[in-house]
Amino acid sequence: ASVSEAELAAIMPQFEAAANLKDPAKIAANLESKRQAWIEDAALDPLTGRVLCIGLLQANKFTVLENQNEAELLKEFWLRHVFPGGKMIGFNTHLFDWPFVVKRGYKYGIRPPEWIRKGRYWSDDFVDLRELWQMGDRQAHGSLDSIARHLGVGQKTGNGKEFGKLWETDKAKAVEYLKNDLSLAQKIACRMGVDTSNILDAEIS
Repeated sequence: ASVSEAELAAIMPQFEAAANLKDPAKIAANLESKRQAWIEDAALDPLTGRVLCIGLLQANKFTVLENQNEAELLKEFWLRHVFPGGKMIGFNTHLFDWPFVVKRGYKYGIRPPEWIRKGRYWSDDFVDLRELWQMGDRQAHGSLDSIARHLGVGQKTGNGKEFGKLWETDKAKAVEYLKNDLSLAQKIACRMGVDTSNILDAEIS
């Protein structure tokens, strides 16, 4: 789920209807459409989303870290699961997961270990499979689902945007979705010759 309705309301922008609309009903519908689209995307922004759980696949052992108290969840993650020399592998983690987890921690005064960043770059202990796939070409296409399908190792079973709702309505199915994502990342890493001792997936919604 996103942060509370009160927090969302405090930072929600003022929307403007399309300039070509004159009918009040159409203007209201256009504004509501923009509002709903913003709320749907809010789950993927560290200002308006939150970390619900963090999945780990370590030596084929699947673990889900969860805590209704987001601050406690982040503390546990940094203290017990991230350490120098422990490779952390994920998909699109350099641009999304790691920045999101770090920024959510700042909200509670939680600072990540200093060694995870080397100036502008992430530690060599953090491996981003999407970055490896791109091979320096930032315009290169390839989602977790499309690359997994291309390599013939499986496919995603849902959409990350919907994870928050799924977590609330069918937790078992949400956990299976998370487990599948981790499995796909592991299989992609194996195909690319990457050590798969630790696979990370922070589910954010």
